[in-house]
Amino acid sequence: MGACSSAHEETARLKKKNIDIEREIAKAQLGEKNRVKILLLGAGESGKSTVFKQLRIIYGTPRSPEDLKLYSQVVRHNITVLMRKILQLIQKFELTSLLTKDEEAAFDMMRASYMTRAERQKKVRENGSMHPSQLASRQMFGDAEECVLLKEEIKILFRSETWTAAWLKRSTVNIVDGHKLFVQQIDEITAPDYVPTVDHVLNARLRTTAVMKEEYKIDDLVFEIYDAGGQRSERKKWLPNFTGVDAVIFVAALSEYDQKLAEATVINRMAETLNLFKSICNHHAFTGSPILLFLNKQDLFLEKLEISNIQDQIEFTDYTGSTSKEAVEYFIQKFRDMFIDQLDPDKRLFTHATVATNTKNIEFVW
Repeated sequence: MGACSSAHEETARLKKKNIDIEREIAKAQLGEKNRVKILLLGAGESGKSTVFKQLRIIYGTPRSPEDLKLYSQVVRHNITVLMRKILQLIQKFELTSLLTKDEEAAFDMMRASYMTRAERQKKVRENGSMHPSQLASRQMFGDAEECVLLKEEIKILFRSETWTAAWLKRSTVNIVDGHKLFVQQIDEITAPDYVPTVDHVLNARLRTTAVMKEEYKIDDLVFEIYDAGGQRSERKKWLPNFTGVDAVIFVAALSEYDQKLAEATVINRMAETLNLFKSICNHHAFTGSPILLFLNKQDLFLEKLEISNIQDQIEFTDYTGSTSKEAVEYFIQKFRDMFIDQLDPDKRLFTHATVATNTKNIEFVW
């Protein structure tokens, strides 16, 4: 009798355990249903990391003092990178004849400083005693320091006719247009107590070398947003994140139709982006998944149309439009043509022209 009672108790215990397990499974499944996994993809410098930062501004928490301290160095580093490219343009297009005596002195001072640091960095690289990530960090902080030291020379050159002439050629060396804002505000940015503004953080450029993840609760859903580096060398890191994706946000820079890749200088950036989009929209991992296409940097695109013809690029000689609306529609169709199944775009492609540095714009399309 006691054995029978013990058997009943064991059966009841196992039954209760199974019910508890089933409840946990059901709870986990419900939790998964309330989670949305989104991949943020695009070529390097398309603005996707800016979209990533905007989502934090809209739905996340404010940045810590440590974060802002790092961004203060990034902004200064961005100024030095910009000025090195401006000097490169001045030499390449023989614009030194436009320099006044004071401007020439500033130009010579900056060029000598940049060359000296470049030689030092070359020796460190050749020595091989430092990991690439350490080298990159050392260069960034060195650039930030140089920005402060050369503040007056930068201001002199920025006010010159030579700067204006060089700026018109900026697409040939892939200058980030938004970094002109930093030069305009260099007194504030080089001050000892400088704290980056929201605009500074959004416009700051720091290459993404790891997959970044943020979670945001919006209504009753938890959104998992993943951002990974867009340069060719970083794309291999995308693959592990391709499982269980609910949607893809693909960011493409409209304004890059006349620019070349930094890592392959003979390849048109927009052509590269179209090929990358083709590989994403037809990937088996995203079959049936909606794709949000953000045609970004619309503001810069509209400015550039005034000075650079789309049809002058060998990749886009078939363009026959004459208005900005026709130009946008032309590139929308280019992206639609990347789908192997031509019915796919109508079913799962959602296109928006965006300005990633404009919080209201991103909040609207989101």
